[in-house]
Amino acid sequence: MQVLTNDKNEIIGYAVTGSLTDAIIVDKVPDDFMANFKPSFYLLKDGVIIANPNYTAPKESVLATVPSTIETQLAALAYQQMTTQQTITYLQTQNAQMAYKLMTQGGATA
Repeated sequence: MQVLTNDKNEIIGYAVTGSLTDAIIVDKVPDDFMANFKPSFYLLKDGVIIANPNYTAPKESVLATVPSTIETQLAALAYQQMTTQQTITYLQTQNAQMAYKLMTQGGATA
């Protein structure tokens, strides 16, 4: 297996097949390594993979739930398109009603 480490020797990535640039080849891997892998969860110490005693799970950022400017603009455009389509449908209905009235009144007077 090949592993990528950061400057703290935390394992931040791995490959079972293929190759990674600047990877370190490790022969012995804990049985639960792939099942439990998270970046920085394991350390490479003296060529051995061990659990990182200082690992803390990353906190979900509040910013991740705030829509970006592009998402906000896209939502505004979608709303504008929806209201425009509703207006077009309303005007088409009115146009059809007026055409019907003209045809029925025009036939009665002729």
